[in-house]
Amino acid sequence: MNKLFQVGIRVQVALATALLLVGLTVLMSFVIGKRSGADLQKQIGIGVSDVALQMADELDRTMWTHRGEVSVLSTLSILRELEDTSQISSIINRLRREIPIFTWIGVLDHEGTVVASTGDLLLGVNIAQRPVFQYGKSGQFIGDVHDAKLLAEKFPLHNGEPIQFVDIAVPLVNDNDELTGVLATHLSWEWADTVRRTLFAGQGIHRNVDIFVISENGTILLGADGALVGSQLELDALQQAQRNHIGWQISTWPDGEEYLTGYAPADGHLDYAGLNWSILVRQPVAEALEPVYAMRRDILAWGIAMAAVFSVVAWWGAGFFVGPIGNMAQAIEAMKRGEIDRLPNIGGAHEVRFLAKSLQALLDKLTEKDAALGAMKHIAHHDKLTGLGNRLALDAYFEHAIARTDRKKGELAVFALDLDDFKPINDRYGHAAGDDVLREVAKRLRRCVRGGDLVARLGGDEMVIVSYVEQDGSAEATMLAERILHEILMPFITGGNRVSIHMSIGVALYPNHSKDPVELMEKADSALYAAKARGKNCYVLYSDEVALQGGKSSLG
Repeated sequence: MNKLFQVGIRVQVALATALLLVGLTVLMSFVIGKRSGADLQKQIGIGVSDVALQMADELDRTMWTHRGEVSVLSTLSILRELEDTSQISSIINRLRREIPIFTWIGVLDHEGTVVASTGDLLLGVNIAQRPVFQYGKSGQFIGDVHDAKLLAEKFPLHNGEPIQFVDIAVPLVNDNDELTGVLATHLSWEWADTVRRTLFAGQGIHRNVDIFVISENGTILLGADGALVGSQLELDALQQAQRNHIGWQISTWPDGEEYLTGYAPADGHLDYAGLNWSILVRQPVAEALEPVYAMRRDILAWGIAMAAVFSVVAWWGAGFFVGPIGNMAQAIEAMKRGEIDRLPNIGGAHEVRFLAKSLQALLDKLTEKDAALGAMKHIAHHDKLTGLGNRLALDAYFEHAIARTDRKKGELAVFALDLDDFKPINDRYGHAAGDDVLREVAKRLRRCVRGGDLVARLGGDEMVIVSYVEQDGSAEATMLAERILHEILMPFITGGNRVSIHMSIGVALYPNHSKDPVELMEKADSALYAAKARGKNCYVLYSDEVALQGGKSSLG
């Protein structure tokens, strides 16, 4: 340390400048990285939880749909009476061609013998001991995923493994309520793998997630890593899903790696109770936080580069500071010798001010860097709860949306949205449940619109959609409003509870109803109030009749 102070002042200033900048850079890198890492981890955790819930919903909806198809098919009199097996064979083969997910469809008589089947597979074979007949003759039966037994050699391998099936079977009863047979189907499990690979492809930070479907007993039925399929999985996240909980956590998987793991139960759809599957979605923690690590590296690199540049500047600038000090030292020696009685006017203040300004300039640049990083998060234009745009985003969007609409000679549809009777959900299930519903509503609204459209939340349960439409805007706006109402009718899952809610919609068109954004919002709001007056759960397109009815504005 003593040797360091023995070097020249210019070197000390240069070294001090470099150390100060590097220290500030390391501190900022740590603080910003830590805060951004926590925020990003939470964001991705919620995202993978949403992916798990959507995957569970997609599986349940698909099973519910095909169960209904089989049930409807079993009501045909030609199947219930088992009179014309050739005609029956024609019907089920046609269904197999139209809906390839049905790998095999067979009609069994009351003794369990296959009397008609797709491709004549197992025709004449008695399968009375198989679950599809044993359970199917007593009522509707849905069997969990299993390996093909009798059909194993009839179908090609899937990903190098024998094909697997999900069974659906229903009894066939004649007009005298007598059992005449069983309609048995095998659904190929490949459809679930297709959903896993394509449902969420290319969705930003969630594009590289792994999705797993786990049975009630903990067996992995489907996963990105084929080596895990068929093995038992023990994770706390799985236990949470089996308790009908939805959420995320950091879990250590059997490979010893830590993953952000989202979980959700596949607990059925409408009157379909489900097969008690659990859905897990994972993303490696290191991969999820890579943007934060990259940001830290950038901050350090820029800080070190700036330290090198400004150290040279400080070394050069210190020369102006050292000169006056030397003159002052010589003057002091002259005073000791009695040659002079006062110090001359030495202009050292300018160099000190110069150094202070240089340091301030460096701090200003680091502050600007921090501000730029904050601006990248664009928090100011998004609602924190739902991730939708807010009023600032809406105002900014109107500026370029109207200009684009005028250029393309199109129209702009403004939808004023309000949830009907939302308050009872908060009162009954709590505000956390209400927040869950608002987030799900936002997610469904995003699915309804196109990429260039805007969905914004203005506060509470009030939302706005601005959508580009063609010249016949009213027809396209009507279709979108109906699609939104249909999406909102689907039940919501919050905290293990299933709740239902409706929505009222008011629609106004640019430029038909107004060219002013504020007036356009007011007219959409008037149409919204007209929709609520008509009994809610509907939409109203603004018209002169709506204008005459009047109504207060909550959006303007």
